[in-house]
Amino acid sequence: MSPLASTSSFARTQRGGTLFGAIGGLLIGLVVAVLVAIYVTRAPVPFVNRGLGKAPDPTVIDPSKAPDPNRGMYSGRDAPAGTAPTVTPGTPATEGVGTPAPIPGAPAPTTPTPIPVPGTGVSPPVIPGFNSPATPAPTPVAPPTAPADDGSTYYLQVGAFRGVEEAETFKARLALMGFEAFVASAQVNQNTLYRVRLGPFRRLDDMNRARARLAESKIEASVIKTRQ
Repeated sequence: MSPLASTSSFARTQRGGTLFGAIGGLLIGLVVAVLVAIYVTRAPVPFVNRGLGKAPDPTVIDPSKAPDPNRGMYSGRDAPAGTAPTVTPGTPATEGVGTPAPIPGAPAPTTPTPIPVPGTGVSPPVIPGFNSPATPAPTPVAPPTAPADDGSTYYLQVGAFRGVEEAETFKARLALMGFEAFVASAQVNQNTLYRVRLGPFRRLDDMNRARARLAESKIEASVIKTRQ
């Protein structure tokens, strides 16, 4: 064999071994990759809670119906408020249910004694507000009576002047106001005075009305009483 032919045969053999080695390495790497992937998928991952995927329980518990965790700590008298004792047929009711016990020292309620009706022997029923004693009616007050006429005559003196002209002028002024007056002269300490008067008034009421009218006009009047 020539040296050129042996060299070509060795080169082909070396090239074929390299190709098979590369293919075998790829297959081995693929198998290792598959095994690693399977292991990673099935192995537990730290800090991951696999229970988060569970659906929450749709049942909602009413707080008023929830069991009391302290029920075992209660005694018969320390039961929580709102829990009534169970009463079975034929079992008497427990103490405290029904009529409350009387308070020591409190006065017992009294019932008013009915008053019997004479002749019947039957006591009338007691009605609150109707069996109380009747209130006596107030005594009527008689209206004031007018004083009896004693025969007196009343005058209203509205002025006294030294001159007759002044008295007549004041008399005319009263006439314009609706009063009927007259002038009367009298001796006082050796001096003559002319008095202007209204009247005579036979009744005291008439005199008071005339005096009130004079007061409205700012005229003062003195009452003169005479007897016939």
